Amino acid sequence: MKKLLLTLLCIFISNKTFSQSDSVKQYVDSCLVLLKKNSLYSDKINWKKINKKVKEKASSAKSKADTFEALKIAFDALGDKHAAYYQYEDQYKLPNEELNSRISDSLKAGWKRGLKIENRMIGNIAYISIPTLSAGKQKDIDKYANWIYDAVSKLYKNNPKGWIIDLRMNGGGNIRPMLAGLGMFFKNGIYTYYIDRGGKSSEEASFRNGEFLIDGKIQAEIKNKITSVTDSKIAVLMGPGTASSGEGVAIALSQLKNSKSFGNLSAGLANATNGFVFNKNLSYYLISVARIADKNKKLYPEILKPDVFVKESESFADLPNDPSVKEAIQWIDASR
Repeated sequence: MKKLLLTLLCIFISNKTFSQSDSVKQYVDSCLVLLKKNSLYSDKINWKKINKKVKEKASSAKSKADTFEALKIAFDALGDKHAAYYQYEDQYKLPNEELNSRISDSLKAGWKRGLKIENRMIGNIAYISIPTLSAGKQKDIDKYANWIYDAVSKLYKNNPKGWIIDLRMNGGGNIRPMLAGLGMFFKNGIYTYYIDRGGKSSEEASFRNGEFLIDGKIQAEIKNKITSVTDSKIAVLMGPGTASSGEGVAIALSQLKNSKSFGNLSAGLANATNGFVFNKNLSYYLISVARIADKNKKLYPEILKPDVFVKESESFADLPNDPSVKEAIQWIDASR
């Protein structure tokens, strides 16, 4: 009887070990399929080679949590600087040394101030900065959209000669409140699409009577509307702190005939991401899935170039003497 119990116990342990190994293997396979199927950069890598490397690295993994380092191989291969990978207690984001080297001390100091919309007159020109806005719920989207809209409204009462919209501290977030809050600057029509690597378009972004719409649906409820300011000169400021949705706003504004951009290269994250939650909410992939295109579905580059390059660093503490602000003012003054 003792020998029989011992034999059954060994079979149980053996089956349990096999089951765990099989579960880990399926998990790794599923993760690789998810990345291959959805990543914007999937076609750029040799998946047969990457699969082999990942599975070799994961061969000793006894649990799903142990596969983290192995799956990083696939993330590195994709080269997605916009991506993030979370698994249990671990998290990973591809290093972006090139971008970090372009971040000035002034920009870092500006970020430390936190979420803030700065709106003021610089002489007879209206200045407004649009920060990162991470809004998920509709009530927050509406709140932030009206926050921006009200700031513009206050400046509008001063009858400004032109506008400066500063996106240099806009690292992204939710583009909906940003564009809804700036709706008064846009004429009716389609402005952008997202295009996946297969050429399929989605999320048609447009404006109608000052309202921002996606696929024909209004994205935020604006309470106190003002007269449109579609004929005003608009200087858009951008730089390495302009990323993701911030770059999306810059792209939309760039399509206005009366706009011009100043500053430096953007962060290079001008694309759309999507999040994938799995493994009972213990694993999460945020990956780039589409590029931004104009109304004709022509793709924009992921790194945006300003119309006028300004070599000097930002001076957020002294805006009238900020090099990009001065260039913008000079353009607005010369255009009337």
